[in-house]
Amino acid sequence: MKKRILFFTFYSLWLSTSLIYAQVIGIGTETPNASTVLDISSSNQGVLFPRIALISDTDQTTIPNPEEGLLIYNTGTGGLVYQGLVCWDGTSWKKINLTATASPAISSLQCENAKISPAVFQAGVPYNGTMTVPYTGGNGGIYPAGTAIPSTGYNTGLTATLQAGTLAYGAGELTFTLSGTPLYDSPVPAMFNINFLGQSCSAAVSGATLGVGLSQTLITSIPTTGITTGTYLSSLKTGLPLIDGLRMDLIYYDATFYRPRIINTNATSQLISLQSFATQVNEYRSNLNQTVTSGASMQVDNNDLVYWTTAAAEVITANVQVQIVPGVWRWYEMKWWAMQIGTQKVIFMSVIRKA
Repeated sequence: MKKRILFFTFYSLWLSTSLIYAQVIGIGTETPNASTVLDISSSNQGVLFPRIALISDTDQTTIPNPEEGLLIYNTGTGGLVYQGLVCWDGTSWKKINLTATASPAISSLQCENAKISPAVFQAGVPYNGTMTVPYTGGNGGIYPAGTAIPSTGYNTGLTATLQAGTLAYGAGELTFTLSGTPLYDSPVPAMFNINFLGQSCSAAVSGATLGVGLSQTLITSIPTTGITTGTYLSSLKTGLPLIDGLRMDLIYYDATFYRPRIINTNATSQLISLQSFATQVNEYRSNLNQTVTSGASMQVDNNDLVYWTTAAAEVITANVQVQIVPGVWRWYEMKWWAMQIGTQKVIFMSVIRKA
């Protein structure tokens, strides 16, 4: 009798083991999915992975000889401070990217700091690049790709399409693919009306835009003699500061004076406001909301004569506001400083974006 009981006991254990190896194991379900080895089902409970304090991202001591694909929850209380699920890939512990499950949200868009790459587009030439638009207050949410946004304003022909991505926590950038054939060359701006997660703004990109706080400078020289009155520096030298289609320049008057100028190189008129101050004679000029036509220049100094002799060389500073497109403005500070050193007129120019 005892032998029969022992036989049936071993037979039952063998049968149970065979069924476990032959079938899917189901916990909380009588119909486990056939594609799984283990199917755990619950409506109010989860699976808790082993909680282990790893000492480094290559730790093979805490868990000796970990198998590739081994998954644990690192508590972050050991040498490896990252807290979360990690997986052994054969050489190191890699974190599982846990993105936010919340709906994506931001606090604001900053279209005034939009940038494009490549930095220049040409009229009638197909353009393929990217545009980035900064934002603040991101919550780490995932957002889908957007639909094409056509450029408006002066420079039509381009479209911007938002690429799918994941928001940063705090400040970050949206990336758009930029393509099409622009109507005008840079720096005539293309304007895009951006709407994203309840925030909207107008991004005007021209390919020659300075970021806030950034500058362009030039140091060059010309002979003190042999130059005709009325000659523009741009006809003698290249690389003069150029922002939003406005070029800093000057006109040779004589050995004592020059005339600083702002030239509108855009294909369209620009609305410009200017206030300037000259150090040597303590005079200022205010000229507000002036429409400067394409190719025309704007007088900077009050009496249009600035010293560049060695003894009287003065700095003239101009605060310049320019309307990019209706509703979009930029503020620049431009400086001219030229003086005679030996047989040369040494010229310093700088422009910095204030806002």
